[in-house]
Amino acid sequence: MDFDVVVSGSGAGGSTIAYALAKAGKRVLVVERGFPLKDRTAFQNEHRMLIRREAQDDRAIQLNGRSDRLYVGGIPGGGTALYGGALLRPAKEDFTPGDWYADHVPDHLHQWPLSYDELEPWYTEAENLFRVSGDHKAEIPHLGKRAIPYPGTLPELEPINQRIKPELECHGISPFHLPLAINFATCLRCPTCPGYYCPNGSRGNAAQLALDPAVEDFGATFWSGWEAEKLIRKPNGAKTIQSLQVRNRSTGARVQVSAQTFIISQGAVWSPVLLMNSGLGQTSDELGRNYMYHAGALVVGVFPKETGAADRFSKQFGWTDDYFGTPEFPHKLGYVQTLPVPGPLTLQNEAPFPVPFPLAEKVYERTLAFAATVEDLPRPENRVSLDRTNRVSLNHQFHEYDSFRMKFVKKRLTRLMRHCGAMLTVGVTGEKDDIHTAHQVGTCRFGDNPKTSVLDRCCRVHDTDNVFVVDGSFMPTSLGVGPALTIIANALRVADHLTK
Repeated sequence: MDFDVVVSGSGAGGSTIAYALAKAGKRVLVVERGFPLKDRTAFQNEHRMLIRREAQDDRAIQLNGRSDRLYVGGIPGGGTALYGGALLRPAKEDFTPGDWYADHVPDHLHQWPLSYDELEPWYTEAENLFRVSGDHKAEIPHLGKRAIPYPGTLPELEPINQRIKPELECHGISPFHLPLAINFATCLRCPTCPGYYCPNGSRGNAAQLALDPAVEDFGATFWSGWEAEKLIRKPNGAKTIQSLQVRNRSTGARVQVSAQTFIISQGAVWSPVLLMNSGLGQTSDELGRNYMYHAGALVVGVFPKETGAADRFSKQFGWTDDYFGTPEFPHKLGYVQTLPVPGPLTLQNEAPFPVPFPLAEKVYERTLAFAATVEDLPRPENRVSLDRTNRVSLNHQFHEYDSFRMKFVKKRLTRLMRHCGAMLTVGVTGEKDDIHTAHQVGTCRFGDNPKTSVLDRCCRVHDTDNVFVVDGSFMPTSLGVGPALTIIANALRVADHLTK
């Protein structure tokens, strides 16, 4: 064997499991398609990060019938290199979603083979590994809570958040300070945080917090710029995979690396593609199906005066009061957080009519956004597939029940934004945008029945002995919060299983 373990992908799941296995004494290789983002002038440059998307995956796919690129991380660290750092625990009830969705999807599509309580110790370990700053005593309605202090502490709310917090409380909202994977002792309080690369590493990502220690402290090997192409079985056609074929993106050279165990962590689009190209994951018809990314609603408020969100870090608090609906709308919703508008260029691009840049700058200085995460339903027809020429296709349409809930949330956020003093509001729902696919999950769902799942409860591909998938594609449903913490916790759980 060249290695004990080969990991393909260095995002939340891949880097975390590489760290845990290397720490346990395994010889680990991590192969990552992306190259490190080394040009510091790009880190906080809106044109380069959000318009040219230099840190995003550069592969075009057939997206709902057209060629396009998704907004997903394409550098070491994957999505965690560009996320906003909010690491929230889901609700216990998120793991029994049949209580909410049994009338809309079949049982086998919403069943989790494990509970929140089984994952709870790993949530604590995940928060420790990612050095989350938070307040474990904070009242967060409905969500799971940490029992002991977080590794880091949170700063005071910025003035704009101090100003609108009482307004929200007057209307029955209980805002709490988001737990964030940010070291606020060194944080520069950049207004451009979500979607941008952190200029000094204060916002911890998987490459920095897990992959680097795996390499530097525990002897793991890391190859960037190498793309996984195919898993190769042993010659006798057994269920055991003996090697992974990878291609150097700079030279075109191909090599095969052998290992005892193979970990796939390429995200909910590309992990099933690798399995398809390898002829694996065929025990059911679920591979590539049930693609989900959170249904959302975004409301931007324009205020009479500058909000400060253009100059200071404003993604600080959220609320979960409507997580399971409201008295007048008893449908499962999700959580809401404050967000900065990405920048004046984004305002220009998204405006329905031409806006001069000086005007876009003035408007940008007076904006703040509320963003809601609404749990979307798994649908078999939402899927990743390959055509006869091996071209990747992704088809996705939100369920009508998703649209129904998104529209309610948009109206509710619009009212709250106006109560907070916005003189103008603009709201959109997730149906308007299919490339900003935050929180991709679902295409390699795990379960106890091989006929209705791709992976077993330890995330091993059913028709193999030694291939595991540990990114968001393992999740049967999308939960009511971002999946990053759950992906990290699950990777630690699977690593513990493997080392034992």
